[in-house]
Amino acid sequence: MRFLSQCIFILIYSIATNLFAGPQDGKLLASINNYKNFFSNTCSKILENSTLPKLISGWSKGAQDEKEIRFLDSTLDQEVHIRVVNRGRSQKTLRYTFYRNFDPELFLATDENCKISIARLIERNKNKDIKSISTLSKDLHKVQSIELLNPEVPAIEPKDGVQVALVDTGINYLLPEISKNIARQNPTQLLGYDFEDEDQLPFDVDFVGSPFFPRHHGTSVASILIKEAPFVQIVPYRFSRRNPCSFKDIIDDIGKLDINVALIPMGSKNFKTWKCFHEAAKKHKEILFIVSAGNSNINIDVDQIFPASLELKNILVVSSSTIFGNLAKGSNFGPNSVDLLVHAEQLRVIDHRGVKSIASGSSYAVPRIGAMIARFLTYNPEAKIGEIIKMLRKRAVPIEINLVKLGWIPDPLDDYLFHIDSK
Repeated sequence: MRFLSQCIFILIYSIATNLFAGPQDGKLLASINNYKNFFSNTCSKILENSTLPKLISGWSKGAQDEKEIRFLDSTLDQEVHIRVVNRGRSQKTLRYTFYRNFDPELFLATDENCKISIARLIERNKNKDIKSISTLSKDLHKVQSIELLNPEVPAIEPKDGVQVALVDTGINYLLPEISKNIARQNPTQLLGYDFEDEDQLPFDVDFVGSPFFPRHHGTSVASILIKEAPFVQIVPYRFSRRNPCSFKDIIDDIGKLDINVALIPMGSKNFKTWKCFHEAAKKHKEILFIVSAGNSNINIDVDQIFPASLELKNILVVSSSTIFGNLAKGSNFGPNSVDLLVHAEQLRVIDHRGVKSIASGSSYAVPRIGAMIARFLTYNPEAKIGEIIKMLRKRAVPIEINLVKLGWIPDPLDDYLFHIDSK
């Protein structure tokens, strides 16, 4: 029965990412006919000449510099940015980005022979939010796959377990090995929230770099938490880059659910981004926030990273060590700001695609400590923050170099001292 349910989940995920051609393909491809013509009329000319063409039929030239030129088609509200990428003295490749109504729609990357190497197409909903990203064939004649960015939640009966909040880029709730450990109000409604899209579908996607190539992080973090605390029930929150003060609403929601542990495997140098978090965290003293120290190879006592450098009694900052307890290459440290080191290098994770992969860094130290605490809470469900930190302090081994406050956790998978009466 378990095998059958997993097969059903895999089928749902395949349909959601549309690995097979569907009836919408023709509509999607028809929408870029004008772009195809533009590309075919310009690519070879740009590669053959040292300067970009000034006029193309139907398009008027916009801004231009040494590396990029822009063309406009005002009748269709279209625009294209062409960037030349020099690879050595003789090789040039091109990057085309097509816009419709000021929104990026199609991205094409070519090789030095004007052959398309990457083609990605964005489809938007009525609110202009990105609905899906399609990968096109190199001849632009077929839709090879479609990745939905806000799919429906597959039905699973809610389960019991220690609830831990995960504030990140969201979570891929379509993956069987992840979905079974996500906390739910009912079979098709998750606990948690997407504060970027403002809905109850916190799917793992972050447009920090390019809208055509979103970043995914939360799923791989969650996979470690699940692996090391198999009974855990994750309450996922997708944070909002557009509205950093949504952290207040996130923390308020965590408090309403009586969740005592929240994982935040991220940070930045901008205090303003975390100001609302700071204020809300001070009010919710019952929540222990496990945050990452960062991976900039700096002392965050001096060069502050937030929220790790915030002065809060209910924050625990963790960084990554080698398997021998030495500070991992690139990991941040600070004897006043960083509490613990734990091995988080070359860890096996399940990424957003459902593929087994390897990950490293202080972000992945967060779920290792989070899993320890979740297991501790199964023995001690009424334990408060002070008792959790006391257990971690006892488990920590002091290190010779003054890098962190409490020390190094040699084996986070060991349940030693998890009984509250342990000496």
